[in-house]
Amino acid sequence: MGSVRANRYSIVSSEEDGMKLATMAVPNGYGNGKGKVQTRHRPQSRFVKKDGHCNVHFVHVSEKGQRYLADIFTTCVDIRWRWMFVIFCLAFILSWLFFGCIFWLVAIFHGDLENNGQKCVSNVTSFTAAFLFSIETQTTIGYGYRYVTDECPVAVFMVVFQSIVGCIIDAFIIGAVMAKMAKPKKRNETLVFSHNAVIA
Repeated sequence: MGSVRANRYSIVSSEEDGMKLATMAVPNGYGNGKGKVQTRHRPQSRFVKKDGHCNVHFVHVSEKGQRYLADIFTTCVDIRWRWMFVIFCLAFILSWLFFGCIFWLVAIFHGDLENNGQKCVSNVTSFTAAFLFSIETQTTIGYGYRYVTDECPVAVFMVVFQSIVGCIIDAFIIGAVMAKMAKPKKRNETLVFSHNAVIA
């Protein structure tokens, strides 16, 4: 004689129907297939919520912060716009400050502040001037009052290096912003689930 087995899986969300009785036709032991069994659906939460967001929460994940930094590009695409704007601003400001410090140190060690001879970077007499020179170099505004000379190769190398780093930062930030804008997040909200199937 055959054994009666209830359906173990349910596609009905607990949010919509909760616990409800369902009548299933199952083959009984006498072979006529007309027996009915009352089963109870297990409450299951949705994998995808009605608004399109995935109902997944990571718990007990070791080194969670390092996992976000391991794939920084995907993290930048997935974070909120306000944090993306903060990263956008910090990336440029920190690079300008870093290279401003480098040009300021080059001017100090070359002795550009004491003597009036040939200087590495002309008219850089303070950290503010070095910071402005760094902005002019990375944003390719163009040199005017402050400019690099051929007196010391270190300054020339730093100008080239800052230009390359600036291009890398631009490419990364623009790529992350474009990927974030093209992300089909709003498309998820147009998917609607129904209990009734329409067959035409």
